[in-house]
Amino acid sequence: MQPAFRFLLITSLQVAGVVVAFAFLMTLVFESGEWRKSDWVTDLLPLLAMILVINALVQIFRLRRRARGR
Repeated sequence: MQPAFRFLLITSLQVAGVVVAFAFLMTLVFESGEWRKSDWVTDLLPLLAMILVINALVQIFRLRRRARGR
């Protein structure tokens, strides 16, 4: 696996994990009975997709800039 692709995959998984964990925690704290339903996950998907796209764009920009600097 290419190092750049691996880096993007790992950072995307880390960001997704943090976003889902934070959303679960906030659902648990503020709407205690709702965490058992899957609605909070389906409501989270558009936001999660947007965050992952922004993360990928930022990381690609950083990787290109780092490659040019070498």
